[in-house]
Amino acid sequence: MQNIFEYATRNKLRFRSLRGMLDIEQLWDVPLRSRDGFDLNAIAKGASKALKEISEDNFVETSKTTEHTRSEMSLEAVKYVIDVKLAEEETAKTRAAKKQEKEKLLSFLAEKQDGKLSELSVEELQKRIAALED
Repeated sequence: MQNIFEYATRNKLRFRSLRGMLDIEQLWDVPLRSRDGFDLNAIAKGASKALKEISEDNFVETSKTTEHTRSEMSLEAVKYVIDVKLAEEETAKTRAAKKQEKEKLLSFLAEKQDGKLSELSVEELQKRIAALED
């Protein structure tokens, strides 16, 4: 199978959605999930249904038609965009969890450092203050 996006742009693939026909570039702007049905899942279901309708059992004609190839590539393009967006979503979740963990650890570190300062004697504190005044 050739490059999905080369095929999609050369053959001007369009994708049916609740808001009309979309081109390949517009798929990147469609959300993965939504409450109103305008999402990549609905577009993928439509592309899959179209492919199944074209691919109905035919025991005599087994070669792929142009329309079969178009439908197959349409579905593959939508699935690719979904896979990329899911990976980006997972990366964002991981990044957010790491950031939260780092903030928590920095907070504990600050508490520990404050605890060590409170253990210093008056003379040691005065020495450190004097060193900062230079």
